Amino acid sequence: MTGPTRRRLLRTAPGVVLAPTLAGTRRGDGAGSSVSVGTGERGGRGRPQPRPRAREQAQAQTQDALRVSITETNAPLPAGEYLRVTTALENTGTDAIRTEASLLVGDDETRVSRRGLTIEAGRTRTIRQGFYTYPVPRNDEFEIQVAAGGQSSARRVGVTAASSVPAARPDSELAVQPGTAVLFEAEAVDPGSAQRTVWWVDGERVGGGVGGPWVSTYYAERGAHYRWHEFESSGTHDVTAAVLPGTAPIAEPSRETYAARWRVEVTDDGATSPTVEGVRPREQVVSISRTTPTEFELVATDPDGSLDSVVWWLTQSDVILDVTELEGARDTATISLSSGCHTCTVLPWVICTDGTVTALDSRWELDARSGGNDVDGNGDGENGDIAVSIQETNSPVDAGEFLAVTATVRNGGSETRTTTVELVVGHDPTVVESRSVTLSGGERRQLQLGYETYPTARNEQFPVRVVSDADAVEATVRVLA
Repeated sequence: MTGPTRRRLLRTAPGVVLAPTLAGTRRGDGAGSSVSVGTGERGGRGRPQPRPRAREQAQAQTQDALRVSITETNAPLPAGEYLRVTTALENTGTDAIRTEASLLVGDDETRVSRRGLTIEAGRTRTIRQGFYTYPVPRNDEFEIQVAAGGQSSARRVGVTAASSVPAARPDSELAVQPGTAVLFEAEAVDPGSAQRTVWWVDGERVGGGVGGPWVSTYYAERGAHYRWHEFESSGTHDVTAAVLPGTAPIAEPSRETYAARWRVEVTDDGATSPTVEGVRPREQVVSISRTTPTEFELVATDPDGSLDSVVWWLTQSDVILDVTELEGARDTATISLSSGCHTCTVLPWVICTDGTVTALDSRWELDARSGGNDVDGNGDGENGDIAVSIQETNSPVDAGEFLAVTATVRNGGSETRTTTVELVVGHDPTVVESRSVTLSGGERRQLQLGYETYPTARNEQFPVRVVSDADAVEATVRVLA
């Protein structure tokens, strides 16, 4: 696989039987290389691989000794909610068994979760797995199966139809050109109350129920959860938002769920993203003072005449400064600032009524060193131009599964800089991944960070932080036992 390194010590204790799903497998290290588990293929003195007859005997021993049984689910539940599956794995043999339990869904047995574990002789291990169900518009029933070591247990579960979201933007059907970005918004079902939103594109989940700080800020300011998505390939694409009232997927499922659905045609004669130009200040780095407000002005243009609004973001602080209304094919928007955080940038989003969206590339960086405006505490350190933000996570994940964190690193200065970006987890902060990143002036880069969570026996909630040499941002994640 490409992406973050999975950190798990693979160790075979005396008397442990390797189930066929793990014997001789290869795991990527996230950098294009791979290591062998128990094959001795990568230099050094690797453990000799069992002969075919020995492997067959080990597989037969595992299959004969292992008993798999789904003991509980939280079905039936509303479509879109998180389906929990509890499974008992019993080892009736005389040797410990090491195996991998896979949660499979549907007639095509799509694997949605897997969990590696060791079961001591004569013992039973109970594991919990789960996944977000798709927010189908009608009642549905399907089969789930837990398979491990050649044994399996199956059960049929049901979901009730998701209702329509009371309000969503843009319209449910739209056409855009390839390369166009669209901002989808699922508005609050119960204004003033919390909700989770899970996003799907063409049947694949692309956003979990826990978003980054920008998602929370946008919901508080605009009363909607959003998904920024750029369409590259021509054809028809389906975008769905499952709205789940409440905050905690580890609690009882919501009594009712909601869904917003869009059909997007990507074609050469569709709509395009608007364009935006920063008019003033002309400088990339802008000094601000409490005594003299500074005005920022932009000009937005949309050939289809559907300009709607500008959302003015202040990065690093992760706040919305203001929302300016637009109209027509060409319009001007301004905002005035007399304070801000040092090295933060003013980042405007220009949004059209048809959902097309763009962001100002030549964003303004604030120089707030004078007048005591350094409200985020970054100061004017040597690496103050490097900023980090968390875009999203795949929380919640099952214990033992990979927790992924999507982060953005930005160099707001004009010179090339190198920084170390770390993923730090837990109440007792532990660095689980570290990257060295070199960015040219103004460059912005997205990183996929993560680690394989510990197979805990109880539900856990803890912070994850992305830290650079001069900035840090935090989000809360959940691991389900």
